[in-house]
Amino acid sequence: MRNFGLIGQSLVHSFSKDYFNKKFKTENIDALYSNFEIENTSSLRDLFSNHSLSGLNVTIPFKQKVISQLDSLDEISQEIDAVNTIKPFFKNNKLVSLKGYNTDVYGFKQMVKPYLKSQHTKALVLGTGGASKAVAYALNAYNIEVNFISRKKLPTLNNYFTWNQINSHMVAGHYLIINTTPVGMYPNIDKEIKIAYDSLTSKHLVIDLIYNPEQTLFLKKALLKNAKILNGYQMLVYQALKAWDIWESSNIIK
Repeated sequence: MRNFGLIGQSLVHSFSKDYFNKKFKTENIDALYSNFEIENTSSLRDLFSNHSLSGLNVTIPFKQKVISQLDSLDEISQEIDAVNTIKPFFKNNKLVSLKGYNTDVYGFKQMVKPYLKSQHTKALVLGTGGASKAVAYALNAYNIEVNFISRKKLPTLNNYFTWNQINSHMVAGHYLIINTTPVGMYPNIDKEIKIAYDSLTSKHLVIDLIYNPEQTLFLKKALLKNAKILNGYQMLVYQALKAWDIWESSNIIK
C-alpha cells in the first residue's frame, strides 16, 4: 500500500483526505491518505521515513515555511515562494531528496478561466499569504492586473494597500475580487470580510477560496449585490488532480 498525506494545523475538516481516499476506493488504488497535524516542519524527513510516504500536500500555515526543508523546487514554487505538494525521490530504496511543487496555480487557473469576462482586467486579492501568490501568478498569466490587500506594510511589494485603505472607489474599480484569507472559514462562519459591498455590481466576480461553508458571509453579501460568486471547491479538485499526476510520475533516481 502507498501512503500519502497532508501537513498543516487544524485539519479535521480538510478537503484532501476525503477526496483522495474516495478516489482510491472508487478507482481501486491500493493507497491511503492521512492527515498530519504538526507544530513545525523540522521533522519533515522523519515524517516521510516513518510513514513511508509517497507524497504530501501542504496547507496553512506551512506553504512557505516548508521550503527550507526541501532540496529543490519546481519553477512556479521558486517564483512565488509557496509550496503545496511535495514529492520524495529515492535511490536504492532510500530517501534521497524532497522536491516542492505548486499546484494551486494550476487549480485556480482552471477554475477561474470559464468565468473571466472582458471587464475583468483588474483584480483585488485579499491577503498576501501563499495562496494569494498562487492566485496572482495565475491572474498574471491571463494578463490581469493584481493589487493586494495586506494586514501589514510590505516593503517588498509595490502593488498593495492595507485594509483601512479599502474604499468604495477601489471596490468599484476592480471587477474581480478574491479572498485568499481564512476569514469566515468553518467553524468561524460568523467572521466577515470588511469591504464596501454597496459598490459591487452584476459585473463583479467575487471569489472566496474557502469552500467550507459553501457560502461565506463574504460571498452571501456579494450575492445580495448581484455579483457573480464562486467558492474554492473546484480549485481544490483541480490542484489535487495535478498533485496526483506529479506523484504518479517516476520518483526513482537511477
